[in-house]
Amino acid sequence: MSKKKKTRKLQLPEVTTSLTFRLFLLLAVCAFLCCSCFRMLMLRQINVYEWLVKKGICGLDTERIIEEVGEKAKNITFHEKSKEDLINELGLEKYDDGYTAVYIYEGEDEMFQFGITPKVWDTSLVQPFWYSDLGYYTGQDTLADITFQDTTGVIAIYSYHQSQIAIPYLVVSFIISLLFFIPVVVYMQNRMKYIGKLKQEILNMAEGDLERAVTIKGRDEIGILAGELDKMRDALNENIKKEEETRKSNHELIRSISHDLRTPMTTMYGYLEILERKKCTQEEQQEYMRRCIQKMEEIRCLSDKMFEYAFVYGAQEQEEQTELYVEELLEELEKNGQFLELKGYDVTYEMEGQGKILGSRTCFQRIWNNLFSNVMKYGTAPVLMKAEVDKGNIRIKLVNRIKKDIAVESNKIGLKSVKKMVELQGGDFFVTKDEESFAVALEFPLIS
Repeated sequence: MSKKKKTRKLQLPEVTTSLTFRLFLLLAVCAFLCCSCFRMLMLRQINVYEWLVKKGICGLDTERIIEEVGEKAKNITFHEKSKEDLINELGLEKYDDGYTAVYIYEGEDEMFQFGITPKVWDTSLVQPFWYSDLGYYTGQDTLADITFQDTTGVIAIYSYHQSQIAIPYLVVSFIISLLFFIPVVVYMQNRMKYIGKLKQEILNMAEGDLERAVTIKGRDEIGILAGELDKMRDALNENIKKEEETRKSNHELIRSISHDLRTPMTTMYGYLEILERKKCTQEEQQEYMRRCIQKMEEIRCLSDKMFEYAFVYGAQEQEEQTELYVEELLEELEKNGQFLELKGYDVTYEMEGQGKILGSRTCFQRIWNNLFSNVMKYGTAPVLMKAEVDKGNIRIKLVNRIKKDIAVESNKIGLKSVKKMVELQGGDFFVTKDEESFAVALEFPLIS
C-alpha cells in the first residue's frame, strides 16, 4: 500500500508575504517600468536632437551650402558637363561628411541628375529596430533653386546627422532605464544585510548570549525564521534557567538532608552508647530500643528521598534485566497490601495474571516501596489493588481515596521516580486524579 503524502496548500496571505513572490512582483514591475522608459526615451530621440540643434551642438548649415553651390553654378553650363565634372566643379565632395546628402535635379519633372550619398545610408543606424523610421531630420532637409548658365535646377540637401547620436543616445537611454531596477537592488541589499545581522545574532547565541532578542523584520520566510529562532532562543534560555534553579535546589536539598541526617544519627548513637554501657533498667532499654527504631525510620525516609532525587535528576545506568514471573511480582504486591492492612487500611484485591516480563527485581521493589509510601502519606481507605492481562500486557492498578486537609507533595518526586523506573523496564506509567480519589496504573509487555 502506498502512503499518501499530506500536502498543505498555501493560503493567499502566505503567498503574498513570501520572499519569492515579493521579489518576483518587484522584478516584474521594475522590468515593465524599465521597458516603458526605454521605449519612451527612444521615441523622443528626435526631440532631443532638435534641442541639440537649437543649442548649436549638432546640425548642418544648409544655407551656406546653397549659397556656395549657387555661386559656382552661375559660371557652369549644365548641359555641356558630365555628372562627374559637375560634381567636381560645384565642389560637392567637400560636403560629404558621411551624414549629408546633396542632390541636383533638373527639368520640369525634376528627374534626378547627380549628387553625393552619405555613407551612413548603408548602415543600420538609419533604420534601427527601435524606430519605425529614422530617415532624416525634417528640420534640415532643404530644397532650393540654383541657376546655371543654360538652365535652372534644384538643389536638395538632406541631413542624417541625427544618426550621430544614435549609439550614445541608446547607451544613455539604456542606463537611465536600468535605474528602475534600483528598488530590486535596495530590497535584496536590505534582506542580505538582515541575513548578515541574523548570522551575527546566531553566533552570539552559540557563544552563550541568550538574553538578547533576535531581530524580527518582515513577514517573509526570513522574518518567520527569525521569529521561530527567537522562540527557540527564549525556550532554551528558560530551560537553562530552570536547569540552573533545579541544580541549585538539588544542591540545597542534599545539603539540607545531609544536615538532617546528622540529628537522628547523633541521637541514635547516644541511645546505643547508653545501651552498650548497660546503665539503665529493662524498661528504659525497651524505650531506647523503640527510639532507635524510630530514628532509623527517619534515616531511611531521608535516604529514600535522596535516592529519589538522584534517580530522577542524575544519569542512570541501565540495570541488568532478567525474566520475571508475573505471579512472583503480584505476590510481592500482595505482601505490601497486607502491610497496609496492618496499618489499618481496608484493601480489596483483584489479582489475576500469569506469564513472564523482562525487568529488574530491584527496580520493582523500589516501585512498590514508593507507591505504598505514597498511599500511607496521602491516601486513605478503601484501597483497590487490581492486576489483569490485556492484549499481551500485564496491567497493575492501585486506587485509593485522598486524605482531606493534607499538603500534597509539591515536587511529586516520588511519582517521577516511579515513572522513570517503569520506563526503564519498558513499561508505561499513568496517573489519574480527581477531588476524592487517586489512581496509578502500570503496564508491562509480556514476553510469554
